[in-house]
Amino acid sequence: MRSSAADRTRPTLLDGLVAAAVLAAAAAILFAFRPTSGNFLTARIVLDNELVAEVSLSDLTGPVTIEVPGAKYPITLEAEAGRIRVLHSDCPSQDCVHTGWVSRSGGQIICLPNRLVITVTGGTAEADAVTG
Repeated sequence: MRSSAADRTRPTLLDGLVAAAVLAAAAAILFAFRPTSGNFLTARIVLDNELVAEVSLSDLTGPVTIEVPGAKYPITLEAEAGRIRVLHSDCPSQDCVHTGWVSRSGGQIICLPNRLVITVTGGTAEADAVTG
């Protein structure tokens, strides 16, 4: 009596070994490309091309309010562990306030009327749909 692959209904030992090898390979790939445990993020606050402050976002344990000295329009920043935002600004457009929280490396908040740029650096940069 001939047995074909279509007649077989139970997996064989070889099928189990192949499935285990595929799962082990998938686990190894996930382990190799996992994000780093330390996301050492820093916010650089630059006003009129001069560094005003650097805030280590990774070291913060609670919210911190930062008043930016020398800005044309009064501006207040809020930083927490791993993120930063413009809490309040008297600038006309309010685009910086509407940007919201920035928490990824490479993220920026820009206030053109104040000539203020906040850039988050460090950590792991993540690609998005635009940059690939």
